[in-house]
Amino acid sequence: MDKCVNVKCQCGKVRGVVSCGNRLFHNRVVCYCDDCQAFVGHLAQQNVLNEYGGSDVFQVSASQLTFTHGHEEIACLTVTREGVHRWFASCCNSPLGNTMNARWPLVGLLHSCIEENLDDVVGPPSGSVFCKFANAAIPVEIKGPWSHKRVVANLVLKIVLWRLLRKNTPSPFYRQGEPLVKPYCLVDKSN
Repeated sequence: MDKCVNVKCQCGKVRGVVSCGNRLFHNRVVCYCDDCQAFVGHLAQQNVLNEYGGSDVFQVSASQLTFTHGHEEIACLTVTREGVHRWFASCCNSPLGNTMNARWPLVGLLHSCIEENLDDVVGPPSGSVFCKFANAAIPVEIKGPWSHKRVVANLVLKIVLWRLLRKNTPSPFYRQGEPLVKPYCLVDKSN
């Protein structure tokens, strides 16, 4: 039986479901990059970060995610001009997830938009990435069992597999290769 998790923004207008599949079709990491921190900071949602500034991210292929309600509330931004597309619910500024572009099958969902306890459904994060951007030294037991390099290598293998399997479509964020909504750039807004 295929495990699923429910996706929901804070106010409940945006809802969806992720078909988790087996371990080949999902990944869970904690990302400490400054762009993830800037994204949630811009949305005034720093509460989704752990005490060290990390985002708990559940990574799946685009074809595993379906939004069932609130499509009109989904908005997008980039932290930098060529940056990752960062999706959120405009109704309540809930961060939803990150994508690279329509060609790449990866969607990184923030744990805060997932209703179930991810530890119970898919297990703990395999490791942490971009720890140099953490706001304090991260204890070894918090980092997870895998090193940054191993986490990235595992993700690259999954992305290649997902790409070969054409898991980038259908995508809840793109139509005909273009984002459903035009992303705005935080760098441009600050000028």
